[in-house]
Amino acid sequence: MAKKSFANRLILNFTFVVFVGFLAVYFLFNSLMDNHIRAEAEAELAREIMMVREVEIPMIEFRNDNWGNIEIIQPPLTQTSRTILNVNTIIIDHDGMILSPSQHHLLEEEIIKIYALVNFWSDNQNLFEESDDMIMTTHVGNTFYMRTTSRYITPEFSGPFFFEAIPVSVLMYTDITPAMNFKSSMNQILLILLGISGTLTLGSSIILQARFKQSIKRLSEHAEIIGQGYFDKKIEGFNYSEFNNLGGSMNNMASMLGTYEATQKQFFQNASHELRTPLMSIQGYTEGLQSGVFEGSDATDIILEESKKMIELVDDILYLSRLNTNEESQLNLSSVCVDALIKSASERVRVIAEKENKQIITSPTATIEFRTDRNKLERAIINILANAIRYARSDIHINCLVEGSQLIIAIENDGPLIDEKDLPHIFDRFYKGRSGNTGLGLAITKDIITRLGGTVRAVNLEFGVKFIISLPF
Repeated sequence: MAKKSFANRLILNFTFVVFVGFLAVYFLFNSLMDNHIRAEAEAELAREIMMVREVEIPMIEFRNDNWGNIEIIQPPLTQTSRTILNVNTIIIDHDGMILSPSQHHLLEEEIIKIYALVNFWSDNQNLFEESDDMIMTTHVGNTFYMRTTSRYITPEFSGPFFFEAIPVSVLMYTDITPAMNFKSSMNQILLILLGISGTLTLGSSIILQARFKQSIKRLSEHAEIIGQGYFDKKIEGFNYSEFNNLGGSMNNMASMLGTYEATQKQFFQNASHELRTPLMSIQGYTEGLQSGVFEGSDATDIILEESKKMIELVDDILYLSRLNTNEESQLNLSSVCVDALIKSASERVRVIAEKENKQIITSPTATIEFRTDRNKLERAIINILANAIRYARSDIHINCLVEGSQLIIAIENDGPLIDEKDLPHIFDRFYKGRSGNTGLGLAITKDIITRLGGTVRAVNLEFGVKFIISLPF
């Protein structure tokens, strides 16, 4: 199944965010505008209704041509609107005749609009009577909100006639078309902004996608180069700091892999050399036994000694390899009594020391306990003691003390001093000084102490050598 392109997904996400953001703004704006227009229209109509109901309408003058033709020629009191919505009033008598406004002062389209509103009111009187809310209607592209109320008016007489109070319906309406046109204009502006922002977003996304894909391609090619074993190649010069950081991490990884590969090659070369020597010795003495050149007891002693060296070397190599695995590199921390640990390590090598007429002397210390990996620390101390037994003339001293936040374990021997040129390298793998053994014991010690968060070093004394282990206490 083909994987989706992250760069293409980036463009789609940007476009989707812009589109959804526009839709949210569009619907929010239209909702707010509709609510605002309705609220303003409702407020204006309610204010006009209140005035009509509570304020006395001024005297109204009539023109009376005959009994069937009565017309209000002076408009009723009107209110000047404080918003963009103007409220207009139509007065209708009980016969449906329009009493106001006077048709003599209106344009034809105004007259048509008034008659259309009156006809709508007349056809839907039950709707107006059942609800006191605004009613919406449209006429030739215009939109209106309407409300109605009832009043009695008593006109003055003109001439010899006198009229009783007339029941009328006061129809108020407001034309919200200008506000709706404003909303439509704003929607057009929003569409234009959407087009501009969408174009800019798409363009910038395409440019970003191209740079992104180029950077990813460079990193991918560099990873392939590292995979082929070219660890000295470097990558840099990206447009974005994140890719520079990733490139720097890959460079560091390549450098570490190069160092590791070189170390591994050196390790295997040294291991092969160290194994080759006892094997050749065993092979030579075995062939001598077969041909009768060597006596049996002398040859077998040498073969046995070389075999022990091989076993010791293989054990050290295996232990080093296990230290590099996740399982063995994990520390098994527990509370450890330092005095008991030193005594245990000393007892494990005491037989070897006595065979060579050397003694291990431990100085008594107060009970000191701290958390560490007992097995690994004991292995490190044993390796130093084995080295000391090999070089000491007669005595090996072990001391332990606490200095501030550090636990110090010092192991001294009265053997020959270490050459100054060898001193910085005695903890390197397979590094052997004069009469050295495998060159792995002290390397294992350093590896263990480093994993325990401490340090180990060797210093020359006036009459011997001291190994100093320092661990956090």
